[in-house]
Amino acid sequence: MASASIRASASLAQRVAVVTVAVTATHAFKHNVAEFTLCEGPSMMPTFHAQGDIVVVNHTVARGNADDVHVGDVVVAKSPTTPGGNVCKRIMAKEGSEVRIFSETGNTIRRRKGETPKTFVVPRGHVWLQGDNVNNSSDSREYGPVPVALLKGRVDYRVFPFAYYGAVERRIPISWVKAGFVDDERLDVVSA
Repeated sequence: MASASIRASASLAQRVAVVTVAVTATHAFKHNVAEFTLCEGPSMMPTFHAQGDIVVVNHTVARGNADDVHVGDVVVAKSPTTPGGNVCKRIMAKEGSEVRIFSETGNTIRRRKGETPKTFVVPRGHVWLQGDNVNNSSDSREYGPVPVALLKGRVDYRVFPFAYYGAVERRIPISWVKAGFVDDERLDVVSA
């Protein structure tokens, strides 16, 4: 009878150990390697759907290191304005780059003939984040450059909706070109 009780205790201890290891490994993977995240809202349209796309965030890059990310990469960062929130935006500029912002007219930002833009130089240790949908995005144009320390990871893949499954491109959206944020579709930010 005692040996059955000992075996039951050992079996329970093994199960607890397996569950503990599995939970610990899952937690470590999610916070250090990659995780699934929902990117929703209109700011990244047409790249992502406003209703939300499930993406893979690669935590092995971009975590507080500006050398790991490039202009045109989509990243997830801790929200600079909403405690506990995240933002999913594209990197428009990195430290030392000059960003030109033209005046706002309603929700549209466009260049006017003869207009002098506001210029910002992205400070050391920061990036300039912007939504692909320039007419409907709360981004660095509102909250300024974002500290690299707030970057959680780079968005490498979209996994849902299945019809759009695949790698997320590093590119400059044509909407940025039309709005005058960049001179052309190359990965060059407007500079002095």
